[in-house]
Amino acid sequence: MSISTNERLTHLVYEASLDNSLLPELILELTEQVQMAADGRMIEADHRHDLSDLMIHFRRAIEISEKMVRLQERESDLEAVLGTFAVGIALVDDSGTPLVINQAMRETGLALDAPIKLLPAGSSDKHEAKAQTLSRWVSETNRIETPQSLMTRESETTYLLLPRQEAIRMGFPAKAAAVLVATNPNTADGLRALASAHDLTLREQALVRALMDTSDLRKASELMGISYESGRTYLKRVFEKTGITSQVDLINTIAKSPLSMFRQRETTDAERFQVRRLLRLPDGRMLEYFILGPEDGRPVVLFDALSGSSIDLTGFPRQYLEHLDHYGVRLIMPCRPGIYRSDFKKMTSLREFAPDLECLFDALGYDQLSLMSFSFGSGIALATAHEMPERICKVLLSSPSYPVYKHENWRELDQFYHLSAVLAQRWPAMFRQLIPFLVRSIIQNAPRYMERYCKRSPSAHDIELLSHPTIGLRSSKMLEERTAGGVNGMVEENLLNSRGWDFDVSHILAQVEIYHGADDNVAPAQGGELLSKHLPNASYTLFNDRGHYQHISSWPWMVARAAGLDVKPYDRTYSIPTI
Repeated sequence: MSISTNERLTHLVYEASLDNSLLPELILELTEQVQMAADGRMIEADHRHDLSDLMIHFRRAIEISEKMVRLQERESDLEAVLGTFAVGIALVDDSGTPLVINQAMRETGLALDAPIKLLPAGSSDKHEAKAQTLSRWVSETNRIETPQSLMTRESETTYLLLPRQEAIRMGFPAKAAAVLVATNPNTADGLRALASAHDLTLREQALVRALMDTSDLRKASELMGISYESGRTYLKRVFEKTGITSQVDLINTIAKSPLSMFRQRETTDAERFQVRRLLRLPDGRMLEYFILGPEDGRPVVLFDALSGSSIDLTGFPRQYLEHLDHYGVRLIMPCRPGIYRSDFKKMTSLREFAPDLECLFDALGYDQLSLMSFSFGSGIALATAHEMPERICKVLLSSPSYPVYKHENWRELDQFYHLSAVLAQRWPAMFRQLIPFLVRSIIQNAPRYMERYCKRSPSAHDIELLSHPTIGLRSSKMLEERTAGGVNGMVEENLLNSRGWDFDVSHILAQVEIYHGADDNVAPAQGGELLSKHLPNASYTLFNDRGHYQHISSWPWMVARAAGLDVKPYDRTYSIPTI
């Protein structure tokens, strides 16, 4: 590696740490230099010194990037946490300008974005001279280090202004000169907690809710459309179950519940349909899996791509269920080790996931199942078929990656091919450093990443799919949760894929269907065709107008074919919902 090349790469490393849109260029340049240095082998000794120096710079650049990200995440995390509170909270600076305002504070109607004047709470004359601007109150509160109780001329709502030192003791950032608090307890969640703890019936809950609204049993009974005597009967049952003996104590118990401090949280569709589930394995590890579809449907096990951001069962279960019901398919998505809430385990082979899957299949009561995979999930799918020939009756692969195939011009392909086919094989240490960096960058700005991919993609269909705003937004959130416990699972599986599969695909006797897009620049179509020739019972279908991400819209008919149904391609397709 020449000095000029080394300097250029070093500059690019630091630039990419500040601007994640430069990651594709960095990956391409790294791969180019590794390819030149290795010349088809591991890196030669006379190049290792320069590359080692580059690794040091890369680690420093990552540290800089992570410090910046932590600052940004601290801000967003604070806003997210404050947003869950039913109590209105605003962090303000010395001038009274809001730094963070949660939704509950906005709902009080206090216009903090405009100049306002506040009075001491309880003032009889709302036009008296004691009215001061918020900045003056912040200054006074910090001078005497004593909380102030305030109100506006227009509202009876009472606001508590906490000085900086008090706010710091409560855990708020020091940059906030003061914290303004408006109480607005959310009794709905307090009632829900009471009902859950004491097994209150729906009618008993309805009476208590009406009591909270009216503070009068007779009016509460009228509100429910029942007689006063029936209301008394319901209330008596509530008292017997909870041990509370008066209406006042009942209302106070709910209002003082810790949950009443939080905004009422709606149950998500994923929770309603019980999509996410956990299974404890014999060795004590937890395996998470997603499941959706009619209980008596044909079981299909899906292995998503390594980034896991294309099949969104947790985000849009209603839309997915419509297609699964139509075909009568039960879709099961096991989360590989270290992914989502599945505990990590070090694997030396893709085949080592099979025992975990066997436990899952036994727990679900399935003797035979079909498999389906996308992209780099093909390795784990075929490893499973290899290890459990008696239980796997069919396999469907969409845009599979096949490590045996080496593309003649890898430079024309996507960065994921560069990472897996070149960098992971010849410089695994750098690969381990780069994957967390790449994941973090996509999470931070998935729409921009999608935009960059679309500019390089030869597939008009891929561009249409990935340009949909929902894909960028949901990919970021899914990838964030997928890697919340770390990226070890993703890194290790990728390395196992890149080193070549340690099982013979010619021993897989199950029927395999392969569908590939001619414009695939992530896992080239030639690789899928070669794989079909090495499998003893495989068919290969090439779509000239499709790219790598065809499964985002084509998964319904693909799932049906995986389940053994004789449906034609594009019999039924998926429309991406708009958030």
